[in-house]
Amino acid sequence: MLDRLAVSCARRRGTVLLVVILVSLFMAYGAGRVRQTSDYKKFLSSEQTSVRVTLAAAEEFQGMSFETVLVEGENLLRAGSLRELLGLEGLLLSSPELQGRVVGCQSYADFLLQQLPQVRELLADPSRDPLTENLVMGAYLTILSDPQLSQQLRGYLTPDLKAGLMRVYLNSSLPKEELRKAVGEVRERLRAENLKLGLTGSYSMERDIGKIMERDNSVLIPATILFISLVLFLTFRRFSDVGRCLLVVGLAALWTVGVMGLTGSDFTSIHVALIPISMVAGVDYSLYFLSRYYEERGKGRGFAEALGTSARRVGTAVFMCFLTTVIGFLSFSISDLPPVRTLGQFAALAVLCAFLFTLVLLPALLGGGEVRGGRAWGGGISRGMASLGRGIVRHRRPILAALAATVVLSALVAPRVGSTMSFDLLLPSGVESLRIQHRIEDLFGGQSQLFVLVQGRILDPQALQQLRGFQQGVMSDPRASGLIGGSYSLADPIFQYALFSGHLPQTEEEVAEVLENLRESNRGFFLPLSDNRTLVIFNVLGRTDRDFKRATQLVREHVENFSSPLLDLRLDGEPAVGGGPAVISDLFSRIIPNMLKTTLLALFLCLLVLILLFRSPVLGTLTLLPVGMVVLWELGTFYLLGWSLDVFTLGSFSLMIGMGIDYSVQLSSRMREELGGKGPAEEAAARTAGSIGRAVLASAVTMGGGFLILSLSRMPAMTRFGELVALVILYAFTAALLFLPSALSLRRRAS
Repeated sequence: MLDRLAVSCARRRGTVLLVVILVSLFMAYGAGRVRQTSDYKKFLSSEQTSVRVTLAAAEEFQGMSFETVLVEGENLLRAGSLRELLGLEGLLLSSPELQGRVVGCQSYADFLLQQLPQVRELLADPSRDPLTENLVMGAYLTILSDPQLSQQLRGYLTPDLKAGLMRVYLNSSLPKEELRKAVGEVRERLRAENLKLGLTGSYSMERDIGKIMERDNSVLIPATILFISLVLFLTFRRFSDVGRCLLVVGLAALWTVGVMGLTGSDFTSIHVALIPISMVAGVDYSLYFLSRYYEERGKGRGFAEALGTSARRVGTAVFMCFLTTVIGFLSFSISDLPPVRTLGQFAALAVLCAFLFTLVLLPALLGGGEVRGGRAWGGGISRGMASLGRGIVRHRRPILAALAATVVLSALVAPRVGSTMSFDLLLPSGVESLRIQHRIEDLFGGQSQLFVLVQGRILDPQALQQLRGFQQGVMSDPRASGLIGGSYSLADPIFQYALFSGHLPQTEEEVAEVLENLRESNRGFFLPLSDNRTLVIFNVLGRTDRDFKRATQLVREHVENFSSPLLDLRLDGEPAVGGGPAVISDLFSRIIPNMLKTTLLALFLCLLVLILLFRSPVLGTLTLLPVGMVVLWELGTFYLLGWSLDVFTLGSFSLMIGMGIDYSVQLSSRMREELGGKGPAEEAAARTAGSIGRAVLASAVTMGGGFLILSLSRMPAMTRFGELVALVILYAFTAALLFLPSALSLRRRAS
């Protein structure tokens, strides 16, 4: 069937090419409609309480997104420093370009002067600076006398008074692109004569990292394509064949992205893996098909006969690769993470496109001309691979023993591989916004915010007492030491007012009046308050997912132990804890078991398919075993290198399934074909390694080298991804080449 399809497409090349061109134009239109997004909401599952709380807070309280300004000077409580900082706040709040974008500014100066509105008036007259500084220092000492307020101030101002923070709150209801533009406007306005200012935050870092990625991609991606083209040329010695392989890769990627656009699917950062998946499938399938085709032409067979034999022999093996890989990726559909589900579905589509182009488009592109010289399939590499195959069979017992030893050792250390992810490992060095972020973390600790959604009679003085008691309970917990650096809630400005005035509001009306006065005296005053809802915010000092998990569990425990007829700290019966640390903690607690589950399911389904297609449980199992070896070798390598299981390392497993099965199926299929004839197993292994083994080697070198080039990126995440994929390719090739000839020759001898 496959041979008739290939020959038919070659004879009707005009029709095939016309259809491919027309569909590709339509897919190009679809690709232009793809919505690229880095919105974290696309990665979240609404089943998680932390996600619902976070989304509810973002929708209800404007200003949940903010950028941070690091302020440095000789003495930040000097009148001149305060004048410059408050003037900058006023500029940001009054600028027409930032209206509706910046909804508040809050700095150490605002925290100190909440109850001293007269100081703002005094700052307008430099001649009264001594009086101003005395009042400010008095406020500073008063706040230090209250343990909780003192701890909050430490989150804004260092004890030596040389570094402070200002938060610029952004309208979180605006689109992300609008917020990025707002951050650019803010950056342009950060000017001061006597203060050193630096801006950082998620939007600043995304902007700076985006520029680095653009520069890297403009160099590394062309370099990768050039390297792949060079290896393909050295393999086939024909520019036309290089073009054919790259055309299969390009069209597979185009059609996949085109379908994404036409179906309205979002292209997130995790979907970037679709491009290398298209490359792997397109290059591999093209290499295997063309290698067998030129081998048959080298034997003197005509175009149609060589094409039919290639499609019948290699096409069947490629079909097995395609089917097992598609099933492996479709197993990702059971994930409860939306991007992982769609990644599996579109990865399967990319593999399908590569398979179809290999059997339909390649024959149409080949033509029936004579093969000149047959240089592609002679030479030292083929002889070297044949000698290697012969040697592997001769020394099969020690080779199998060595493989078994490495597998056992890897299995022993695999449980010791950690799963902590430090986000610093994913960020580049030498970026200004990241340098400022690290400087802030060194001075003040981590800046991630964990919050509790509070509902009820939030302006009731008794409720505010209970809210303050809840904060104190969390902060006094020994587990919070070095983990949570401070907290903030609606109760804090009320108790600060009481500290300065000597009077604690006794009614809800008095509380509302105090808050209104604060808003009038400080235009940039930000307080998460909406009808009967507010937030208690905790600053998490940790930087890893494990730190976030500890902080989230701590706050959740205190929420579960909190009881009040006035306040409710739960959402749908669950602790209403949200924010980045809670979401990341929940996400990571599910993503690793989730991806392990899908990987194991993929391997199991692939095993069933191989058994059915080979019609042999033994051969199907033997073909899949190298993939299992790669999994254990990879875990063993993680242990030796000190790497941990994270999104990137687990993501490489999906590529491992595709490439590992490809190499194994091709070698098993050809080895079975050669063993079916007469002659010793050594010669069968030599013919296998010298023919399809050479194509597998070319595929491994092409893809491994291509991804290794990506490891030269300035982005640590891209570097790690390139290294991992290159490592997986090396292991998959090594496992298949050493194990399968040895095991299959022993099986033949035993039978």
